[in-house]
Amino acid sequence: MNVLAKTTVLVAILFSMLASTGSAHAEPPDAEQRIRDAFARGVGGPESFYALLAEDVHWTVARAQNPSVYTSRQEFLDRGARPVLDRLTGPIQASVHDLVTDGDRVVALWRGTATAVDGKPYVNEYAWSMTMRGGEIARVVAYLDLVALDDLIRRVAV
Repeated sequence: MNVLAKTTVLVAILFSMLASTGSAHAEPPDAEQRIRDAFARGVGGPESFYALLAEDVHWTVARAQNPSVYTSRQEFLDRGARPVLDRLTGPIQASVHDLVTDGDRVVALWRGTATAVDGKPYVNEYAWSMTMRGGEIARVVAYLDLVALDDLIRRVAV
């Protein structure tokens, strides 16, 4: 199964999970707009999308083997985001394809683009399943093109 087919299957699973799961806690009606506005600020700087993360966010980068798990905003920023952002000339610009909201759950499908410090483009497709709590993002399961990410990590030294 090629990468596009796998991504399509993962996205279908995410949407079916979101559609079939009831929410015990309703988020304010502007949860979708808060996420959309956060993406509009870019993904990477102190006032970017990451400013919406709760201090105790639980962030998982989904992998078939050895998923990366971070249990605080600071841990994620230091160990998850920084190794990527240090290889880029600025924040990742997000182009949101779709947002689906159901109570406290928001699924975002988006494309991220940036320029790596070697001058080459970094482009990745993401599907993030997020759980909101009190207007902040409390939990994320992030699906992304790990081939594109691994290429950036291997190609650009820090």
